[in-house]
Amino acid sequence: MSANTPSSKNTASDEIDLGQLLQLLKRGFHQLGNVFLRIFLFFKKYALILIGLAALGVAISFGLNQIISKKLKTEVIVRPNFDSKDYLYDVVNELTANIKAENENFFKSIGVELEDLKGFEIEIEPIEDVVKEDEDEVMNQMRYLEALSNFKEQSYVVDIIKSELAEKSVVNHKITFLYTNELTGPEISRKLLKLINTNDYLEEFREISVSNAASRIEDNTKLIIQIDDLVANYSKSLTNESSKPGTGTLYFEKENALNVPSLLTLKNNLIKEVEEKKLELKQQANIISIINLGNTQVVRKSLFNNRMFTIPMVLVLGFLLFIFLRYLDRKAKEIA
Repeated sequence: MSANTPSSKNTASDEIDLGQLLQLLKRGFHQLGNVFLRIFLFFKKYALILIGLAALGVAISFGLNQIISKKLKTEVIVRPNFDSKDYLYDVVNELTANIKAENENFFKSIGVELEDLKGFEIEIEPIEDVVKEDEDEVMNQMRYLEALSNFKEQSYVVDIIKSELAEKSVVNHKITFLYTNELTGPEISRKLLKLINTNDYLEEFREISVSNAASRIEDNTKLIIQIDDLVANYSKSLTNESSKPGTGTLYFEKENALNVPSLLTLKNNLIKEVEEKKLELKQQANIISIINLGNTQVVRKSLFNNRMFTIPMVLVLGFLLFIFLRYLDRKAKEIA
């Protein structure tokens, strides 16, 4: 009999604990329901005021949009040549500083009126490659460069390796010209681009590079013509000798004297180098190559930067903050 007494007490204790837990949950849901009801009653009480403030904010935003001109922009994608990336950033910073300082003499020298620069801004940012190369692709590229290094004695192979490394190291950039005047903005942007592409020091490098590429194209073209003449004359001589009786020994001597496959391989390499040099001349026609010169477009702002959203939200939140502070003040007075 006495053995059953603790068990019954434990059961009763468990039932009491479970009942208390259910009571706590019931009270919690009741309090939560009261909170939602209070919030509902609050917004019901001030619904007209909140709607009026939101409508007032929309009206103010609409009025400001009519008064303040829309921001326009021209985006230009450029490629810095001859290690001119640092120069590109420096000249953009210099132009920005002159715009903020309203340097009239500077802009008059390039044919730009100071009054046309109101609201004009310049921004620059690199265009990173968003496509991440997987490990296999990276390894394949490494094997390709390693294979080319085995033929580094050949001048064209060295140029290929340099071209591959340069292609990976040079990053395109986007220059954004922001303005409010649709008529003068694009013209000013082109004038500033022309100014950016003017640098005596880098221009000397460009001229030397162009001269070297042109000389290489000319020399390779002459070598290609010479190879064609050698192969043509060799083929002609073989034809003539083969038509004579008893000249089989001479035929093989001539074949050993001229390695035609090597000449044809050399010719193909020369042709490829000429094509690469022509492409290089096209890409490096300017210090800063303009890949794409965009048209005028309206600056699209995100939702939280849009006046039609920001001003009504500020008015509504300001009113809610006022009500909350008034509530705190009333409770503080009750305690005091």
